[in-house]
Amino acid sequence: MKQKVVFFGNEKLATGIPEPRPLIREAVKQAGFEIEAVVTGLEVPDHEAELAVLSAHGQILRQDVLQQFPLGIVNIHPSLLPVYRGPTPIEQAILDGSVKTGVSIMKITHEMDAGPIYKQKTVHLTGNESKAKLAETLQKLGAEMLAEALPAIANGSLKPRQQSHVDRDASYTKLIKKSDGIIDWHKPADVIEREIRAYLGWPGSRTTLFNKDVIITAAHVVPANFGEEPGYVEPVENTILMIETANGRICIDRLKPAGKKEMTAAEFLRGLKN
Repeated sequence: MKQKVVFFGNEKLATGIPEPRPLIREAVKQAGFEIEAVVTGLEVPDHEAELAVLSAHGQILRQDVLQQFPLGIVNIHPSLLPVYRGPTPIEQAILDGSVKTGVSIMKITHEMDAGPIYKQKTVHLTGNESKAKLAETLQKLGAEMLAEALPAIANGSLKPRQQSHVDRDASYTKLIKKSDGIIDWHKPADVIEREIRAYLGWPGSRTTLFNKDVIITAAHVVPANFGEEPGYVEPVENTILMIETANGRICIDRLKPAGKKEMTAAEFLRGLKN
């Protein structure tokens, strides 16, 4: 008979991304376990499982819930703990311009993302990742790691180790608010470009261009200023759209006007004439 597992979460590792494939739940089954129940809220149904798996649950589990699983609750966290504990590690890695992130397979304790680590793997970043793409990469890696580690966790042959260099390296992410998506053109261009990638989907990087509300969905940095005030908009030959920042310019590649489909900057500029 297969060993039973309770699954906590929905596998949505970042805010505002498309519904992910259930890769981590599939990994549990591939590892030879039966998922007895899926829990997305705070109430846990009666169960026989002694082991649980958690991914993107978004809730702090009560101590009495932790005590229901003698073999522990295994969490797939999309960062190299103790870096980026908390709810938005994928977004924060992009916002910070980090050169690497990864996945930690850890044991849940009462303190947020502070439990001991079973396994970690690193992903090196190019600086061009969108939130959805990075979430997809980390979800796939986390599923592969879990399928390999879960049998050894269940039989006790894989022991977790305490998180290393906590005093030096521990950092915490915060919930992202809708207001975070309002672009502040007084920031440097590279900061704004990272926000556009990190906030893609939700809350979206929002601004007003030619009296039209738009969400910028893709852009790149032009490392030069032209002496204009931050927020100055310059269309170039009606095909290129650049905006002055505190340091450098943002060249908009794609944007989505309110109530319309996503389009290129050139399509947006042509539409202004119609």
